[in-house]
Amino acid sequence: MKALMNYPRLATALAASILLSGCVGTAPINNAQTGSMVGAVLGGVAGNQFGNGDGKTAMTILGTVMGSYLGSQWGTQLDARDQQNLGQSIYSGRPATWQNPNTGYQYNVNPGQVYRANVNNQSTVCRPVTIVGTIDGRNQNIQTQACQDSRGQWQLSR
Repeated sequence: MKALMNYPRLATALAASILLSGCVGTAPINNAQTGSMVGAVLGGVAGNQFGNGDGKTAMTILGTVMGSYLGSQWGTQLDARDQQNLGQSIYSGRPATWQNPNTGYQYNVNPGQVYRANVNNQSTVCRPVTIVGTIDGRNQNIQTQACQDSRGQWQLSR
């Protein structure tokens, strides 16, 4: 009787389970992590379509690794888009609202009036920033401040 699962497939499934279990935790998963996991699964499935015998296993592993990398890069771009929207709102001093098309998360940013502050023994311009993120139907409220660095770029400072 032919075994339903041979050793290379069992080893691949076990390795994937161990690697993905490291992604489980209390912190919310970000777009780069989601892209990496989805890419790994899709890449593994695609890679499994090529090769024979040990070559099939090698192609599955290669597809998983490449898919994970490419998916992570794609997901990072979505995170970067959220950061860009936040940066534009802080720079302009105008409130902004957007929804991330991949996660469905919605963000509301309300930058306050600028003021002078002493940061790292240097006088600079700062402004308070309120960020409300609606994630999985729950609002998460962050009170922070942004200050200009020595190049005039706005940076979240706390």
